[in-house]
Amino acid sequence: MRSAELARRLAGPDGHVMVVAHRGCWKATSENSLDAIAQCRAMGIDMVELDVRTSRDGVPVLMHDADVARTTDGTGRVADMTLEDLRALHLREGMGRTRGRARGGTSAVTERRIPTLAEALAATGGEVLVNLDAKAVDPAVLLRIVDEAGMRGHVLFKAEASASAITARVPFVRDVHFQPILREPGMADDPVAAVASYDALAPVSFEIDVKTQGFLPRLTGALRARCARYWVNSLAGRIYDDRVALEDPNAVWGRLVAYGVDAIQTDHPGILKDYLSRSGLRSFACTPS
Repeated sequence: MRSAELARRLAGPDGHVMVVAHRGCWKATSENSLDAIAQCRAMGIDMVELDVRTSRDGVPVLMHDADVARTTDGTGRVADMTLEDLRALHLREGMGRTRGRARGGTSAVTERRIPTLAEALAATGGEVLVNLDAKAVDPAVLLRIVDEAGMRGHVLFKAEASASAITARVPFVRDVHFQPILREPGMADDPVAAVASYDALAPVSFEIDVKTQGFLPRLTGALRARCARYWVNSLAGRIYDDRVALEDPNAVWGRLVAYGVDAIQTDHPGILKDYLSRSGLRSFACTPS
């Protein structure tokens, strides 16, 4: 039941505001880890965003940075290390080694290991959607692993490029759930035309990198006309900031929903989920063609 509900939710707006966990539910685990996925699954979070890179011997693994130093007890570039090399490392708690006292310094080493993409997909159990942020992966390999896991209906692919560039690099883009990434500075002159430029790809959602709060309503009508989700990140340092949301969720998450946003990526997925439940906020629903 949960699996079918999530697959429908991924296909287009259903009135539900989707909660997306940035790098998984890592606050009490480790980012991009199997435990971060398991935590999201236990909490009933809609989607986990996972970063994927390729080892020297061609295996896609979960890792945000090009180098393993921040999140593990090792050093070196992912692309220069074999899967065996990567398996020998231990993940750090949370975000790992971060700069400055305000960011928490260096966190403790755990027994957690770097997972492969295949392991990560299996860990969802079909009860959490997956947004793949492919940092350095052959798209064909990515699709093969997703299909081997039987997860095509539960995975959202994304890319930041023109529609023609995406089609050239990812010829199967029309056959998967796809989300382009658009940034306000590059589309501010004519945001509706920027959205329309992807019509041939039929995206199920659009990730909009917002720089000014007043920009959001300019896109709501265009996205609803296409029965596509409106995705915005409320991460620390963004114009809609998680840190502000913890003090005043109405000013951040509530305002996003009021503007038509129905997918919010956050580092506080549990708190966002509880807020949406308490407030009873709903969004736009449509039937994808």
